[in-house]
Amino acid sequence: MRIQFTLSCQKGTIIPINYQSEISNWVFSVLAKAGPEMSAWAQKRGYDFGSRTFKLFTFSPLAIYPYEMDQVKQEFKLQGNQVKLTFSAYIDPSFEQQIIHLFRQMPLSLGIFENQPAKFEVKHWQVMPHPNFKEVMQFKASSPISVTNVDEEKPMANPYLMPDHPEYDVSFFTHAVRRFKAANLYKSLAALKLLDPSFAMNFRLFGQSKSRLIHLKPNTDGIQQLRGFVYDFEIAMSQPLMEFCYFAGHGEYPHLGFGFVEIKEKEKEKEKGHGGGHHQHQGHHHGGGHHHGGGGHHHHGGGHHHGNHRNHH
Repeated sequence: MRIQFTLSCQKGTIIPINYQSEISNWVFSVLAKAGPEMSAWAQKRGYDFGSRTFKLFTFSPLAIYPYEMDQVKQEFKLQGNQVKLTFSAYIDPSFEQQIIHLFRQMPLSLGIFENQPAKFEVKHWQVMPHPNFKEVMQFKASSPISVTNVDEEKPMANPYLMPDHPEYDVSFFTHAVRRFKAANLYKSLAALKLLDPSFAMNFRLFGQSKSRLIHLKPNTDGIQQLRGFVYDFEIAMSQPLMEFCYFAGHGEYPHLGFGFVEIKEKEKEKEKGHGGGHHQHQGHHHGGGHHHGGGGHHHHGGGHHHGNHRNHH
């Protein structure tokens, strides 16, 4: 499921550029209040909301436009009185209403307003339509995708693979399959009807990828910083796995705000027939004009690409 939340805040609230761990902790705290049915659903799959072992979720960058940015202090000053955030999780859709209710009960603590901790409260929400998943799809990474080398034989000084690295696809799909199997209680791929030798997984990068280093505050994994890349890409894999990665996030550590992707718009689908030239351009302007150094580009991007959604109550 994907739910876009509109959160109200005080104009002039100051938030850090790297806010991923605060949002991650907020989501864990919200899910920990799940009712008995939802908790039983998780436990049947080997997860527990209370002890934060359920990590099959990710979230979009915050759409915080308009804002002022302070490069030196690495913070944003919000000039509006609301922000948007899309929460994405591999959870049974029958729990949608309960999840919305839980998020509405608990404000997000993030940043400061007039020297006091700032609070963001859910005011509106919109359940996003369930996409029609196909075996080949094109996506745009809205938050960085982090993929580390999985080849134990060849340890690397820098474990974070660049998306144009020849081994990248192997690691990309290995992490996806590992998480999917864990989510399905390690059933065999054959039992999950995913072991079709004629079905090759395929990864294709469009244009340039941009590196992002995110500094994290205390979090469940004790990670201080993580590197990921934002890029446009096409993947071929089985539909169940495609759906899993879309909702649970791509790559590693989606619960820390990594691996949130959006399906590329329809007009770009039509360009497929016109050779690679278009893709090169698309790749370049996918982060381009928006960034103000640091992690700043997300938010600006966020502001634009959430602009066309209505606010539903």
